[in-house]
Amino acid sequence: MSPVREPRDGRASPTAFSTTGFITMPRNPAIILSFIALLLAGCAATPPTPTAAPTVDSLRLANPRAPFAVTLRAEHGPPRIGVPVQLSLRAATDGYLNLYFINSAGNTGQLLTNYPVRANEMVFFPPTASKRLEYTPAPPTGVETFILVTTHRPLNLFGRYDIKNVKRPRTPVAEFNLTGQQFVNRLRGAMRQWPPQAWNAASIQVPSLPPTGRS
Repeated sequence: MSPVREPRDGRASPTAFSTTGFITMPRNPAIILSFIALLLAGCAATPPTPTAAPTVDSLRLANPRAPFAVTLRAEHGPPRIGVPVQLSLRAATDGYLNLYFINSAGNTGQLLTNYPVRANEMVFFPPTASKRLEYTPAPPTGVETFILVTTHRPLNLFGRYDIKNVKRPRTPVAEFNLTGQQFVNRLRGAMRQWPPQAWNAASIQVPSLPPTGRS
């Protein structure tokens, strides 16, 4: 390969390559500034907007004196309106799981009632064996809250008069006549009556996404 020839005025060609394979930098200051501007423009590309992460135990319902841990996690990212939610639940003790929700509109309800588990058994919601039990976020977009309470014996926290859809017995999800704050206050008050070593709780708050095809 023959060496690159320089113009007679002594300036290197802006597009020429040397025999070593490196770009020969131009000596014209205006060309140098333009070259730097192009490099900076390429580095200033806008990064993708990160997905908001769930807020863990934002309600501060966990029992610091419990001898076992409880974990609650949203599977497959944030929930989307119109798409059934998938959650994973685990407790490091034999016991019973009670799973509750507070939706983006402030409505409350129960998804699992005294679901028996073994220590460290991974449980998914909705349960694999159930074809009707599921929770699907509804408009508006906002924050979906899920609360898991694990107890050593069955927890009977709500009565018939607390359930809004009591006249629809075939509905698998119980909806409460309680606001989100009323529900949390009821839960906190009830668990204070339990021995500290007999229960624990976890909560997550996850921003919901609009239906597919909408922004």
